[in-house]
Amino acid sequence: MLKCDLKRIITIWCDGTAVNTGNKAGIICLLEKKLHRPLQWLVCLLHTNELPLRHLFEHLDGKTTGPRSFTGVIGKALKGCENLPVVQFTPIACKLPDISKSRSDLSTDQLYLYEICDAVSRGQCDVSLAK
Repeated sequence: MLKCDLKRIITIWCDGTAVNTGNKAGIICLLEKKLHRPLQWLVCLLHTNELPLRHLFEHLDGKTTGPRSFTGVIGKALKGCENLPVVQFTPIACKLPDISKSRSDLSTDQLYLYEICDAVSRGQCDVSLAK
């Protein structure tokens, strides 16, 4: 069994989910209460990118009942969208940031979102991007 001297812990590192960071029953809060002192929090902000879009989607389309089960019209219309053909569309002009230097720092989902935004701004979507 791994032994740890709790007196030496000064920092805790975790992702930003409520189970970890909740101010009443989050793991960090409970650990600080147990130790009778505050800790330095190092919280990954990756989920911070996803949450605003998720909350907007829920506001517009209603709650989901699982990762692939939507209750609203928009979500239901998306079912099987990956099998639809790419069609011509009018571009929506926008200025995207240059990511050439930081491209390798992006998650797969972040890079995919950037490429979708780029396709929309150019008015061209490669078939491979649609799959």
